Amino acid sequence: MPPKLERPAPPYQQIANEIRTRIANGDLQAGDLVPSVRSLMRDYGVAIATAQKALSALRAEGYIKPERGVGSLVTTEEERGRAANDRVGKARRTGKVYPTGQYAKITEAGLGEATEQIADALGIKVGSPVIRRVRRTFRADGKPISASTSYFRGDLAKRAPLLLTSERIREGTFMYVANTLKRNVDAWQDQFEPASATADQAESLGLDEGALIMVGRNWIYDDTGDVLEYGESITYGRVTYRGRLGD
Repeated sequence: MPPKLERPAPPYQQIANEIRTRIANGDLQAGDLVPSVRSLMRDYGVAIATAQKALSALRAEGYIKPERGVGSLVTTEEERGRAANDRVGKARRTGKVYPTGQYAKITEAGLGEATEQIADALGIKVGSPVIRRVRRTFRADGKPISASTSYFRGDLAKRAPLLLTSERIREGTFMYVANTLKRNVDAWQDQFEPASATADQAESLGLDEGALIMVGRNWIYDDTGDVLEYGESITYGRVTYRGRLGD
C-alpha cells in the first residue's frame, strides 16, 4: 500500500470538526446555541470569512440551523440525518445506523465492475469486481429522504455474503464488514455539494426536475487505512435529511 500523506486541514474545517465533536459527545445538544461568527473569530483568531465558512459547512451538513434573531442552533438527530462520523458513532453506541422515524429499503444488491471513480475511491483497479448495494431512505410517513449506493471490494463476496442480499444489516454495512475482517472503524470522510436534480434523480426523491439537491460522496476507513465502504448519495432540499452509507 502506498504511504498516506498527512496534511493539516484548512482552518475552517478544523473549527467545524471541533464543533461536530462537541455535538457528537453531547457537549452541544439539540437546541443549543453554537458559537457565533464573532465568537469564532475571537476564540480561534481567524478572519470573518473563515468563521463564516465553518458555520456554512455545518449548516450544509445539517448539524446546525439558523434561528432568526437568535443565531445557529444544533439540530436534532432526526433533523440532520447523519454523516459518516455520525453513523459510526451511532453504530458503536447502539448497534443501529438510523434515527427514530427513518427506515430504508434495499432495492439492488449484487456484483459489478468498478468504474474509474469507484476504483479510485476503493483503491482497486478499474474493472475489478465490486459489490453494489442500492437503497432509498424514507421518513415514517413514506416520503423519500435520500437515495444512495454503497460499494465494497468484490473479494468480500464470500466472507460477507449479506452484502449481496436485500436483507437489512442492522449494525450497518461498514460495521458488518469491519467485524467480518476483524478490524476497527478508524476514520471517515464526507463530501457534499449542491446540484440541480436530473430527471432520474428527481423521480427517485419525488421532486421536480431541477430542484435543489445535495450530492454526496462518503468514505469509511479501517485501522489499516483501507476503505471499508465507499458511497454516493443524493438528498433533497436544504440537507435537513442526509444520504448515508450503510443499511
